[in-house]
Amino acid sequence: MPLNRDLLKEKLLDPKAYNTVYINIEDENKAKKEQMDIIIELICDERHKKDRVQVLAFIKKEPKAAELLMTAIGEAGPIDKKKLLTACWEADLDCTPHIEMFADIVMKEDFPIAMEALTSIENMHGLITTTQAEAILNKIMEIYPPIADTPKGHLMADLIELLRQWQ
Repeated sequence: MPLNRDLLKEKLLDPKAYNTVYINIEDENKAKKEQMDIIIELICDERHKKDRVQVLAFIKKEPKAAELLMTAIGEAGPIDKKKLLTACWEADLDCTPHIEMFADIVMKEDFPIAMEALTSIENMHGLITTTQAEAILNKIMEIYPPIADTPKGHLMADLIELLRQWQ
């Protein structure tokens, strides 16, 4: 059965979860966790592979779903994180507001995950301030020199070049 937009919206963005006033933070966090788990499942589980195009189109059109994806990236394990990062550029999401998170992933994660984060950065269409670019460049320059001649160093060199364009 193909996914339809209403079902996807109902599964991912339960209106009750966004219109409910929670008495305690635990209930609110539980609802957000459930939504995040659903987005991870829809993107990462092979059972939903045939619906991937629809899921990505939905995420691109729904800002709340895109924010859930960003939260999921920050909390996912390595295998899911790579797939979630891939979803960002496949859906043509503008992840510019999360440039620091993506740059940190390039700096701290293993090569395959870092590569996906860099690809998402390369596809950002928003504006990055000079201050943001310089702050990220300063972080990179603290760790870059010793690894410059490694595959990870080459990714970081590409990130440095991109950031310098925004300076």
